[in-house]
Amino acid sequence: MSGYILAVAGAVLLSAALSVILPGGKMGAFLKGMSRLVVFAVLAAPLVSLVTKRDGLTFQSAEIGEDSGYLTECARLLSERDEAEISSFLQEEYSLTAAASVTREPSGGFPLAKIRINLPADGINGQDAHIDIADCIRAALAGKYACKEELIEVVWEE
Repeated sequence: MSGYILAVAGAVLLSAALSVILPGGKMGAFLKGMSRLVVFAVLAAPLVSLVTKRDGLTFQSAEIGEDSGYLTECARLLSERDEAEISSFLQEEYSLTAAASVTREPSGGFPLAKIRINLPADGINGQDAHIDIADCIRAALAGKYACKEELIEVVWEE
């Protein structure tokens, strides 16, 4: 019974608010008439339940499922964006042309699963310069993407 009273009160308040807000033209008159029909339908709900032998004003709940195809596509698009961003970052910051591979999980928030950077072995200045660069890249990307350094793999290609 309390659900019915709340439904009537909500419909009446909504109708009153609409009648104050809506303009006075043909569209306003039409929408005011529709709001009055909604109030009438809510008021007539107990009569319908008497005729159909249903127990009051009830609402059916629906199960909302996860659209895994959509989540997978979003994760793929985010991964592609991150790959381009990382390649651009490495070019600007370290003057390295590198291929980046980013994997994101298709779940809420699309967390990073793995970042793999393939760096070319040629073009390294000095014999051991690549040792520090890999650590610097790993630390910079961990800070930029707020992830653990263990998720970032830097590989030197021969």
